[in-house]
Amino acid sequence: MKKGLLVAMGLLAVMVLGGVAMADKGKDSKYDTEEIMKKGFKGGLVAKVIKGEASEEDQKLVIAMLESLAHNKPHKGSEEDWKKRTTALLEAAKGTVEGKEGAASKLKEAANCKACHKDHK
Repeated sequence: MKKGLLVAMGLLAVMVLGGVAMADKGKDSKYDTEEIMKKGFKGGLVAKVIKGEASEEDQKLVIAMLESLAHNKPHKGSEEDWKKRTTALLEAAKGTVEGKEGAASKLKEAANCKACHKDHK
């Protein structure tokens, strides 16, 4: 009896924790926020785009991740502010990839981790 209860509790914990990890992934999103932060920001892909050092494949990946980020839900804070910040980030990344003048500096400004984390992490 105790063993069955422990197994059931363990399965419930896995389901709850799995649900929390996926909670920020939007309906039309390919990547969850944690994955985007690890690969895109901590992994340096966004920095490569800013510097103009990203391969075409990396550029496409960054755009795809930022599109997903815009569809994801913030962990906390206003969804309106989240949408504003993630849209600015995405537009700046697209402009940088397209070679638009001043877009890289806009991307660098929009990719300010502390500013976004203060309100949404």
